[in-house]
Amino acid sequence: MSKKITFLICALLFLSLSACTTLNNLGQKHNPQNTVKTTKVAARWQANLPHDGKITDLQQFWQQYQDALLLELIEIAQTESATLASAKARIAQARAKRVQTDAALLPAVDGSASASRSVQQPATSVQGNGVQGGGSSAYNNAKVDVQASWELDIFGVNHAARDANLAQENAAQANWHDARVAVAAELANAYFSQRFCEKQLNILEADAKSRAESLRLTEITVAAGFSAPASAHLARASMADAAQQIKAQLAQCDLDVKALVALTGLDESALREKLKSQRFNPNNNALNSLFSMSEVPAQIITQRPDINAAEADLISAATDIRSTYAESLPKVSLNGSIGWMRLSGSNFSSNGKTWSLGPISITFPIFHPGVAEAGLASAEANYEDKAATYRSKVRYAVKEVEDALVNLHSANTRQADIADAVKNYQASFAATETKVKAGFANLIELEEQRRSLLLTETTALNNLKQRTLAWVSLYRAAGGGWNKKVLAETGNSK
Repeated sequence: MSKKITFLICALLFLSLSACTTLNNLGQKHNPQNTVKTTKVAARWQANLPHDGKITDLQQFWQQYQDALLLELIEIAQTESATLASAKARIAQARAKRVQTDAALLPAVDGSASASRSVQQPATSVQGNGVQGGGSSAYNNAKVDVQASWELDIFGVNHAARDANLAQENAAQANWHDARVAVAAELANAYFSQRFCEKQLNILEADAKSRAESLRLTEITVAAGFSAPASAHLARASMADAAQQIKAQLAQCDLDVKALVALTGLDESALREKLKSQRFNPNNNALNSLFSMSEVPAQIITQRPDINAAEADLISAATDIRSTYAESLPKVSLNGSIGWMRLSGSNFSSNGKTWSLGPISITFPIFHPGVAEAGLASAEANYEDKAATYRSKVRYAVKEVEDALVNLHSANTRQADIADAVKNYQASFAATETKVKAGFANLIELEEQRRSLLLTETTALNNLKQRTLAWVSLYRAAGGGWNKKVLAETGNSK
């Protein structure tokens, strides 16, 4: 008998060593840090970087616009966002799973209490002869005990599960921050779109007024015989075109307001009143450089919450491989209890401590054809999928940053030329006004000059809009001021 026990122990030891070696090999083959380190990005950005800003400005990005209504709407949108609510719920779910796996590393302890009163054999009598037999008095039984059970984590199954769930909790927290940044950027895009739409509408109304004046003057010259009737037709067509542009712009402004209503949940009339009462200044010089960018792409990429979430998913997938393989290994459980019992009856009373240690149970799979291999293959395929997703997210993150940099640089470099064009068109318009007063030019020429100036002002306004939206895109692409330190400090409180 002892030889069989010795043989069983030796077999378990051999199996343990073999399993540990296999787990170590799996860990080296599917190491998340290897994937992270081998995912290369360029040594420097292939686009011009904004200068004169500060890195810390990214965390105070929205305050730099000095727009109280923008800040208010962002806060409301984040409060009302279903995306953020779902992300917050996923944090709670991931934290609950992590707590469960933490508990699995320690013994489970339960308490119980019981009390009873019983008669083991009631008295009986035989009818007719008066003989009575059997029976005993009632006795009381009271018991209180504490029971413990513990699955020994010999092969690290529970530790691997704990690491996986911790990674998922970190991913959920990072996704919450990513959703928060995304909602703020979406709201800002809708807000600026609506604000610039109003500015553009003002220019279109001024343009329509100028075309109406040109039509009036043209009709006078046609009636006097100084212009051909075709000139009046052309002026009317121009006026009709201006009218349809205003109607299209009004519709776009209405759509932008409705987008803000959908994001914030505010009453539309109340929101329109807020927009009407809040002044908007698109020419804020403070917006030329809102924050600085690192020369090294990797430093920006690692502070994006979605990249950190993808890395956490990768860690979770790696630990799932260990857990899946460990499911085919023996499991050792230990049970025990300690308590107090009291027995009493009519002629006796006794009490004392009770305890037990064991059983120590070992369970191991014997015949599950192909199940372990299929599960491991699925876990490894899932890891490769997460690794490919991580690499793709990193590449796309670089693209998002560089797209925003290109758009921002384009808007900044065009700004000086556009400003020069506006200045000279204004000078030309002023000179034409002088010529009209001196009798060397007519009013129709003046209105044509006015429309040329308005067209250039439209170009300047569109460039300001492009610059503003490019800053928002860059803020979003750079992670919105989030980093791992922010996750550690605020993630658990959200």
